[in-house]
Amino acid sequence: MRRQAIIDFSSSSLSLLIAKVEGQKIESIHRERTELSFSTSIWEGRKLSDIEELEVLETAEGMIDICRREGVERVYAIASSTLSSLEDADKLFKDAKERLGLDIMPLDIAQEGEARLIANERYNILPRAVLVDFGSLFLKLYSFSNYLCTIPLGPLGLYKEHVSEVIPSQKEAASIKRTVREALDEANLPEEGFFENAVLAGAYSWAVYQLYADYYKLSHQHGEKIIQYKKLKKLAKYLVRQENNRSIMILRSAPELMHQVVPAVILAKELLKRFGVSNIIVSDLGVKEGILKQLVSGAMQADFLRLEEEE
Repeated sequence: MRRQAIIDFSSSSLSLLIAKVEGQKIESIHRERTELSFSTSIWEGRKLSDIEELEVLETAEGMIDICRREGVERVYAIASSTLSSLEDADKLFKDAKERLGLDIMPLDIAQEGEARLIANERYNILPRAVLVDFGSLFLKLYSFSNYLCTIPLGPLGLYKEHVSEVIPSQKEAASIKRTVREALDEANLPEEGFFENAVLAGAYSWAVYQLYADYYKLSHQHGEKIIQYKKLKKLAKYLVRQENNRSIMILRSAPELMHQVVPAVILAKELLKRFGVSNIIVSDLGVKEGILKQLVSGAMQADFLRLEEEE
């Protein structure tokens, strides 16, 4: 059974997936994630400093070393649409090739959404299910058989438009909520009760769950996570009250998305309220799994770093 890996270069972290590959099936055996120290200042169009690029490359080098120890044959690399939008992204990709031998494949928003859909195909068995793909600037909805719509709402966009400091004030949170409700009204979404199950995917969904688990003292577990809407609503109220210890909880649970995570909670709460779903699942399957599935099946081609001779 072969072992292949994929490194995801995102705007907030680098993450690694190592999987056993048999035919067209993949089985995850190792996951690694390292936050970037400058993740809270990554915005579209800015440049990486030399020291920031060095941090990215050294982090990737450490992940390649893990792959060697784990007997990985191929290492693929992808870059998120946000990271790929940086003004000097091409320089980072060129330096990664020269220093590490990695060919980084930049993704656009459409490719990321398709990858998450492919990665979460197993949830297609759930009746009347919707996949919610939280992006930085856009919200994509799928019914697992059909693409539904893209809504110009995202935690990063909401933060930049409404928040003056790190965490929104009560007034700013109310403004975010109004913007979200107006955008959902304009999106012509299915009426309440149309969906029975919601599957949340993406880094923002994971960050929302990290806060949820911290607030309700839930033990860590691998695989999908379950959220109750009433508890999410209570968490949202807690996060916009300024007299509590919300800052400590955010730094503990979602430091790399500290600016965006409260807007993400508000966005998730408003969307799920609109749908009125009874079951809410946070998936741990994302872009890496979806891209690797496509590479293994032959649906996608990409260059890779060879570490071991393949049998």
